[in-house]
Amino acid sequence: MAISLNPFSGGFNAIILIRIQSFARASRYVLRLIMFMYHFISIHVHPFWIQFFYFIIIDLFGSLLLTVLKPTDPDFSPRYVDMFFLSTSALTVSGLSTVTMERLSSSQIVVCTLLMLVGGEVFVSMLCVFCRSAKSSIAELTVNRVNSVRIELETIDSVSTVERIESGTDISVKDFLRTGSLKYLGLVIVAYWVFFHVTGFIACLVYLFTISSSKEVLRGKGINLGLFAFATTVSSFANGGLIATNENMAIFVKNSGLLLFQIVLVLAGNTLFPLFLRGTIWVIKCFTKNEELDCMIKSPKDIKFDHLLTNLGTFFRSITVLGMIAFVTMLFCAMDWRHPIFYGLNSYQKVVAALFISVNARHAGENSVDPSLISPAVLLFIIFMMYLPSSATFMPLKEDEEKRCVEPKENSRGITIITKILLLPQVVCVIIFVIVACIIERRRLRLDPLNFSTLNVIFEVVSAYGNVGLSTGYACSRLQKLHPDMSCVDQPYSFVGWWSDGGKLLIAFVMLYGRLKKFSKKNGKAWTLKG
Repeated sequence: MAISLNPFSGGFNAIILIRIQSFARASRYVLRLIMFMYHFISIHVHPFWIQFFYFIIIDLFGSLLLTVLKPTDPDFSPRYVDMFFLSTSALTVSGLSTVTMERLSSSQIVVCTLLMLVGGEVFVSMLCVFCRSAKSSIAELTVNRVNSVRIELETIDSVSTVERIESGTDISVKDFLRTGSLKYLGLVIVAYWVFFHVTGFIACLVYLFTISSSKEVLRGKGINLGLFAFATTVSSFANGGLIATNENMAIFVKNSGLLLFQIVLVLAGNTLFPLFLRGTIWVIKCFTKNEELDCMIKSPKDIKFDHLLTNLGTFFRSITVLGMIAFVTMLFCAMDWRHPIFYGLNSYQKVVAALFISVNARHAGENSVDPSLISPAVLLFIIFMMYLPSSATFMPLKEDEEKRCVEPKENSRGITIITKILLLPQVVCVIIFVIVACIIERRRLRLDPLNFSTLNVIFEVVSAYGNVGLSTGYACSRLQKLHPDMSCVDQPYSFVGWWSDGGKLLIAFVMLYGRLKKFSKKNGKAWTLKG
């Protein structure tokens, strides 16, 4: 008896239906397993270890992808240590490189861009919010059920929920809204993250197609306009500092419009994230009248999210960021206005270029000029800016005293006190990194003291620690002044690209340490220097 294989026959449809049902069941099991692991990790694993393994696993996977993918230049065969360094730099949004960017293939540029995408501060903060939301939902599930029954049985007056929270008369409602606010905060950050990426990509692409000079630069280099717009938008918002051109953004120094909206992306993605986030929540609250959003605006301390500050905290954070940018811009223009670093630029282009480097010196690392030509006074202040974390705020003593009143609660456990005694302050760690770097590169420091100067080594280490990416680079002309017989070819990558493998691995470790330095900001509290 022949079996019909007609796709419209009942037997064939039954087989397809069974396979679809089996696939659906398997998908549900996998989804349940993923959700179980998600909730388990969120509840039982410390945030430091979550982020540590998050960066390590993605870093190793990214380095393998970069190694497997073939570069555009067939004569270019990068070693694994350089691909591992590039992966670490992209994921930790540090912006340092040991390879020539234009020799990478489009697929490798896409991998670097995706690494910056998932390593940016806004994206990582968004994941942390969802982890905390899952933890709070499970931990307070039973309590909220009991309290909800009690609330329904009680006589509720006409006072609003937010007013009861502020008065402290209804703790259960406060806990309930805090859990709900975390979920809404995560959704707000998702919308914020998508908005700036989509808007930035469209704006960058429109500019490239409209302004012929920028378009011709990319076409002359053989770089796809869409890929460049996508990679540049992600790099700017994530403060990654890696650009697909060898010259970074210096080749677009005369395209002031492109630099200006990149400045907005850089600020929105890190240093002014609290200001933009609070403004976004306020706008959405005005349209939706949502109580959870109102709770976030009026009681941000209850949410315990580092980037959601009070009105006063947001004000001082913004003033700190804008004040430092204004000071460096004025100092830069005063010291280097007639310097060859601004050769061929008019006054407006000089100001925009100075503003661009000042904004990026804090965390982003994109450059509109050659950092090695910057005056020493400006260079020293840039080192200070790179050392400061993006959360650094100069505020009145009263705010600091309020924070100190909370800190003893954290020190109540003996293990925390012991940890603070054993761990060194961050500034001491940076000094140790510089000393170790000088030891590893001691031969080059003796052979080529003009390039491998102590200031340049300090600048590179602090840039890696601050996840900035600015670099003084390497000039063969300096080497040949001391050793005319030595052959040397200039390369358009960071100064660390000329270091030994041990030095590169040290800087990779410093970049990872710098990306997780917020977990060690209270280290060394027990160490004091008495005269």
